[in-house]
Amino acid sequence: MITSENTCIAGIERRGRVYYMRFRVPARFAEVETRREINVTLGTRDYDEAKARFALKKRAIFKQWEARLSRNGPCMTPDAYDAAMSLLEDLGLSYKSMDEILAGPVNDLLVRIEKAATQGLSSASLPAALGAMEFPRTLLSEMPPIIEELKSADIAAKNPRQLRAWRNKYLQAASSFAEIVSDKPVLDLTEPDAVAYRRHWKERRDQGDVTTAYANKKLRFVRQLVDAYHERFDVPPSQRSNPFEGFSIEKLAGETSEESRKLAFPVPWIQQHLIEQKGLEGLNAEARDISTISAECGSRQAEIFDLPPGDIFLEHAIPHIKLRVVDDPEFKRQLKNGASIRPVVLLGAALDAMRRHPKGFARYRGKDAYSGAVNSYFRENELFPPIPEGESGRYTISCTRHTFEDRMRFAKMTNEERAYLMGHSVGRVRGRPVYGSGPDLQMRALYQEMVSFPTKTWEPRPIKVLRHEIDRLASDLGFRVE
Repeated sequence: MITSENTCIAGIERRGRVYYMRFRVPARFAEVETRREINVTLGTRDYDEAKARFALKKRAIFKQWEARLSRNGPCMTPDAYDAAMSLLEDLGLSYKSMDEILAGPVNDLLVRIEKAATQGLSSASLPAALGAMEFPRTLLSEMPPIIEELKSADIAAKNPRQLRAWRNKYLQAASSFAEIVSDKPVLDLTEPDAVAYRRHWKERRDQGDVTTAYANKKLRFVRQLVDAYHERFDVPPSQRSNPFEGFSIEKLAGETSEESRKLAFPVPWIQQHLIEQKGLEGLNAEARDISTISAECGSRQAEIFDLPPGDIFLEHAIPHIKLRVVDDPEFKRQLKNGASIRPVVLLGAALDAMRRHPKGFARYRGKDAYSGAVNSYFRENELFPPIPEGESGRYTISCTRHTFEDRMRFAKMTNEERAYLMGHSVGRVRGRPVYGSGPDLQMRALYQEMVSFPTKTWEPRPIKVLRHEIDRLASDLGFRVE
């Protein structure tokens, strides 16, 4: 407690037996506060209570100043809006539009007026309490960092490469909209703006500059930015309007998807160049072995080169890797979707390649270099196979998954078995909710062996033998297989 009268310690002063708040107004708030010093009673004789009241009162005063300072500009800013909403929360009120308040009980209006009046007529909480708040005039170009803040939990596990790609789609969408239409406050966007933006991308598609899928992404990303504005500033549902809702561009007759333009590599080509690594002498060892593992196992290349050391199990009875979301700052990585989370068994050439890199692939982990390096090498050395006559499409290193699908299909694997190995949604394959358990490592190893390539030191068993082994394992677990 303060023993000497009129002695100010940490902003608290005792006068007689009552405690007061006393501190100088910081220079940065001079334009919104005419007083040079705050000197008000804390209304208590108890020092501990005075300290608690001082903290609360000072916090409220600073919020008022911050709100007024932010509001001093020509229009409502996000900082001013947040400060006003914070003051409203301190009053125990939630934001409602003026129409909602007037349509509600009279007592609710009176309570709001009474609580706001305690803060003074110049308080930023007054228009907030009475539903007269303006929403911030945030430009569309200012929305990418805001959507990133809103989605922080969803993108927390993305590594630098993944985060850069995620950010760029919104930055580029906002930039292209500003160039094609104009950079406008989100609240000022109109349906004619959306029509003009859609028209531009449809014309680009019709000219063959971009695909329909690419054009629709540009529309979708702007729509998501508008939705993010509504979420960020708690715009009531009745006041939300997204002019991009429902806007898309229909595919042209006969147009294929981006993914279907990729062709499956011939199986002998996979065996020669990616399993036996013929012609890859000029490619670095990590890139060669990432290619081998992904080709043999059907994994996405990024699933392999982003592997953290702790998810590689070479000494296990069934050597395998775990594909999962990792939030360790050193080895961050996010997978494409939930179905992609799975173990991948290592056999034959894939096991040999992984043993050469027991700690993973530091050269490419979290970076955006693998695909460009490998595709350039194959093109420059004319290693990609020729496009089959009558086919239209292209080859890239990611086409290994298309060949893996063909290998499973010709091995007469079911759609579900193929989905388990590929990391695709089994529920989508079934067309209904997923019940029951998935295959364990032992079962996955048998599926994987059905499509594995032989090496100089290892030979996969015949598919009939493997099917018999699958039935035996199921029978041992008590399932009827005949």
